[in-house]
Amino acid sequence: IHTYSAPFTYVVGVSDPNRIDNIINISNSVNTLFYLEDTVKILDPNIIGYNNSPQLLNPPIEYGNVGQIFIHNPNAFDPDGDSLTFSIMSPLQASGLPVNGYTPPNLISPGPNNQISINQQTGELKWESPQQAGIYNIVILIREYRAGILIGTVIRDLQIFIDATLNSPPVLNVPIK
Repeated sequence: IHTYSAPFTYVVGVSDPNRIDNIINISNSVNTLFYLEDTVKILDPNIIGYNNSPQLLNPPIEYGNVGQIFIHNPNAFDPDGDSLTFSIMSPLQASGLPVNGYTPPNLISPGPNNQISINQQTGELKWESPQQAGIYNIVILIREYRAGILIGTVIRDLQIFIDATLNSPPVLNVPIK
């Protein structure tokens, strides 16, 4: 918890010297900086009130399988009831600096069966369907609005482990009455 001294737009960032090795869609990932940031726009609290950043309840590490639909929802909510929108962006290595050598996961073995989309209102990320096993990186940008005014952003840097197994979802037989 931090209290800011005056109305302004603040950027809070954190950098880590490197990512894990062998991320398929980031060349030389182990030597690539990992950077996250939140933007908080502090407005006059007498006009717009106070603000808390959105909370993301699901972890940023997920697992999927080649040839099967992968779905991730950050399970984001805003404690103040602000509106959230979601989009996909490139990962960052510093403030405003996209990662060099980043390729969107759907361009690894591209084709009609390898598509990524995000629901702008719910944040549900859908990858239909990964074509190659390995570790991938996808970033979700979450924008926070109050009364139609952008008051903050949060970046979700998602790491996805895609396996090539014969693990299929169960088939349920529902009895008919």
